[in-house]
Amino acid sequence: MPTPNALDAADRARTIATIARTRAADPAPLPNAEGRAALLEIATLLDTAAHSLETEEPGTWDGIVITNTMDWDASQALRAADEIAATHPAIGFPPRFTQYVTAPVFGNNVDLPPSLLPGSPVLIVLEGDLFAKLLVLHAAIGTMTGKDIVALLLENAFRLHWKHAHLAELQAVPTDRPANRPAVPAAVEIPTPGTPTALRRAHDAYGQTVTFGLKDRRLPCHVSDEGVTHTAVRMVSHRGATIATCNDDSHRNAAAVAARELYDSLS
Repeated sequence: MPTPNALDAADRARTIATIARTRAADPAPLPNAEGRAALLEIATLLDTAAHSLETEEPGTWDGIVITNTMDWDASQALRAADEIAATHPAIGFPPRFTQYVTAPVFGNNVDLPPSLLPGSPVLIVLEGDLFAKLLVLHAAIGTMTGKDIVALLLENAFRLHWKHAHLAELQAVPTDRPANRPAVPAAVEIPTPGTPTALRRAHDAYGQTVTFGLKDRRLPCHVSDEGVTHTAVRMVSHRGATIATCNDDSHRNAAAVAARELYDSLS
């Protein structure tokens, strides 16, 4: 009879296999065909590991059941799945993602994905935010025992890993050459929204890029001065804010932080 630890690990493997298949079936252009194939292969390997964990009899030592070991078939399947993830980082599965599976058996921690070592201050903030959220989820996954709760936590964790993979794509795009910068749509002038709901409605009506004046708003530049705040006079949501002491083009790198701060201020 498999141990409860092995059965917990099998549940996790099947949950992550479902995540992989769901992501592979997404009609969005990412992941590409190669990434979809990698995800399906990972799912198959996780199913193999789960089946082995559910059926393999545990070893004993002097009549005591050994609960902190994993059979060869499960170990090999998980190792192969990790190798595929490491070879295809764009699929959003970290290179040692099977630590989520082995934790109930070995009591191991789950590592954060390797840092992108982002060069942009805004990307540094975004990656730090993702890592902070992952650490909270890892702590919860390590303490929760309900099958459905753990499955939900794993889904949230892999959603953050997916965002980290997208962040890697942003990091890979050179930002110092104008030809490589994405085109910025023309902004539609709107009255300054009083609430986040008003701003969302404006986006629904006019598209993703709207502009409006700001009053009594101070934002950190994120380009210079190590976070010293300056008076912001105009927001181009969600592209960035115009600050009198900043170069507009350079300040577009601060779009995500500036838009989030504005939403926070209006909440």
